[in-house]
Amino acid sequence: MAALDKPKVIIVGAGIFSLSTAYYLAEDGYDDITIFDQHAYNSKDGYKLNPNSTAASVDENKVFRASYGDELYYQRLAYEAREVWKAWNDELGPNKELFVESGMLRVQHSTQLDDLERKTLANMTAEGLRDTQYILTDEEDRHRAAENGWAHKLLQFAIPESGGKETFEAVLDTTAGYVYPSKACTFLADKLRKKGARFVEGPDEGVFASLQVIDLGGSKRVVGIVTKDGQSHPADLVIVACGSATSMLVPEVSAVLEATAGSVVTVRLPPKDQAPQLWDKYSHDKWPVIIAHDPDPTGKNVASRSVYSFPRTEDGLVKIGYRVTKYTNYVKLPGFKRPISVPLRPSVDDTSIPLKSIEGIKTFVSTFLPDLAALPIAVTRLCFYTDSVDNSFLIDYLPGYNDSLFICTGGSGHGAKFTPILGKHVRDIIQKKPKTVLTYHWRWRPELPLGNGLEEGPDGPRTLDKQQRATPEDLRRAGW
Repeated sequence: MAALDKPKVIIVGAGIFSLSTAYYLAEDGYDDITIFDQHAYNSKDGYKLNPNSTAASVDENKVFRASYGDELYYQRLAYEAREVWKAWNDELGPNKELFVESGMLRVQHSTQLDDLERKTLANMTAEGLRDTQYILTDEEDRHRAAENGWAHKLLQFAIPESGGKETFEAVLDTTAGYVYPSKACTFLADKLRKKGARFVEGPDEGVFASLQVIDLGGSKRVVGIVTKDGQSHPADLVIVACGSATSMLVPEVSAVLEATAGSVVTVRLPPKDQAPQLWDKYSHDKWPVIIAHDPDPTGKNVASRSVYSFPRTEDGLVKIGYRVTKYTNYVKLPGFKRPISVPLRPSVDDTSIPLKSIEGIKTFVSTFLPDLAALPIAVTRLCFYTDSVDNSFLIDYLPGYNDSLFICTGGSGHGAKFTPILGKHVRDIIQKKPKTVLTYHWRWRPELPLGNGLEEGPDGPRTLDKQQRATPEDLRRAGW
């Protein structure tokens, strides 16, 4: 054991869940932590977004929100994280922020607040936060927005089917915005290196090959891992935090997790000197994150069904994400009893975006960003997330391994916002501190019925092999 009886820890994966966990373990005196990843994040490009990554942690920006309907525990966790994001901003100084408080406009399905929004507002009110929320059609809220400098982001959009006679109801959340996940990963990795954590990264030495397991007669214990280069690495505790690849490495979790792809595109604004008005309009000072949720026409709950956009980046890129359909990629792997969904391999597989996503994005752009409709789509990406059966994380010891194998994944498309605080709660679960509401929701829970789309399996309609892919011609315009 390490000093003060702290175990020797290996963490497989170097993304958000991994780094946040490692950071809080190191803060608590764990002085023998090694992090493995197949990507060479320790190279000069670091966590910079590149075409060879489908990892959700490697991204330009992610939504920060605390709007969770009746899931009060996630709302509270988001606000706990928000305070740390702001502290990190203070630590880094001006123009180096990791969290941008742009606000977020939650656009409703119709002229009325939907059920999810009513639940969100009820919880915001119960927590004393109603004054941070502005309802478009509420006269008092519009007056407050004008007084408090938010009126320019309380936007009004016509419902296309109404011929311009009706507008979507909307709620502006002034506590929301977006975060920079790639920069946050770099920030945490630097902190960890200063605390003595080791990083083993790259296509050979960083690639997990297998667990080292000993049979104890009726149970097992993990005593380390073997990497692709044949090297053995001993450990007292192995934490698997590999996002969408987790099911490939630990077959037991494949029954309760599913790798799914969200569709992401970016639109590049014309040069600033040619279109200064667009650069000004879509700056984070002037424009909020916009998110529009889509009800599932089949009536099933495959959360979260949304299309969303961000203010422009410093380079003039406007990112738009599509999660109305979360695509799967089922394959049959050796040693698995059934096919499982796995992330695509960018250098091997077809990573072009389904036409269905492009059509949905074009409708979104034409409705909410119409002055970008004639611009081409510059870049497309399939970003792989890890969905659980109920959209909550999976953070727990895997039964049968005598507390030597810990699973930390299942972000389900909403984990990045919790980067600064997630590891604190993971550490508490590792140390078996008194159970909380989070412990309950993140527990190992194979008893739950399959939901959130996992019940479809390889025969479902969302598999990528059933999708027509977009062509370069489809990308010539971002809107209709």
